[in-house]
Amino acid sequence: MLAVPPAARSFDEKRTRIAALATAPPAVAEAELRRFLGDKNGYLCGDAARMAGELGLTALVPDLAAAFHRLLQDPVKSDKGCPGKLRIVEAMLALDRHDRSVYVAGIRHVQNEPAFPEAVDAAAPLRGVCAHALVHSNDPDALVEVGPLLADEESSTRAEAASALGADGSAAAGALLHLKVRLGDPEPDVISACFRALLRISPDRYLPVVAAALGDHDSGLGEVAALAIGEARAPGGLGILTSAYRATVTGRLREGILVGVALLRSEESTAFLIDLVARAAESEVAPALTALALHRHDEALAARVRAAVTARKSRRIEAIFLDRFGA
Repeated sequence: MLAVPPAARSFDEKRTRIAALATAPPAVAEAELRRFLGDKNGYLCGDAARMAGELGLTALVPDLAAAFHRLLQDPVKSDKGCPGKLRIVEAMLALDRHDRSVYVAGIRHVQNEPAFPEAVDAAAPLRGVCAHALVHSNDPDALVEVGPLLADEESSTRAEAASALGADGSAAAGALLHLKVRLGDPEPDVISACFRALLRISPDRYLPVVAAALGDHDSGLGEVAALAIGEARAPGGLGILTSAYRATVTGRLREGILVGVALLRSEESTAFLIDLVARAAESEVAPALTALALHRHDEALAARVRAAVTARKSRRIEAIFLDRFGA
């Protein structure tokens, strides 16, 4: 008998039953998950939502939405930490069936929970996921809802909002992100997300904006910009990074620039790094090897690096190579 037995009322028993529904007939799974989505415990609602997403039960989307809005009532008691609400949104994304009221409510939800030395906003990840969901669902007012999150109290939410705007890809999203970069942020990770999003929207337009930060030697933004340029693999990125490398004397920033070069993953960028290993002063070889080690599992590349190291006939460089490449 697949129905939940009367005795199976404990939290653990309910979780076990939800997991067992993975192999139940669709009609049975749908009926039972609908009941579990009505549970007062947010964690169990989240388990049921995740299973609904995994099973592709699109008929449960209205129940998912109803559960989400219910968990907004006395949320610290019903859904401490927001696992239920978060998994409901993730399930809607997995099903590719959307409810705007859920996403907008999630974007606007703040859930301060008791903690020491001060309360913690447990809804920060939820706001970020809802920002992505609203953009993914092609909501015509996505920018109106997501844009203000660039000024959210939580840095993780600000970063996710920037990433969501990058996925939007519109000129208006680019303008919002450019403004955020100009205004700045105390957290480099937020500006990093803005840089990546800008380069996703329009590399030609925004590469100079990101490249301008390579001159920042103190705040960490130079390194953030280098990594964003490398990850974007934008045309012209190698020339910008190598020029910045030659013009930079700060060791940490130079190292970050070389990692950006390695992230370009082109023959030209690899050749530049290997040439540093082969010809540069020993002080420059260690960061070059660190950057190249991002691709240490590429046997052909590792062999080229080893050949350059061997030709130097330096025990110190050989030791660095062995440490970075583990070979």
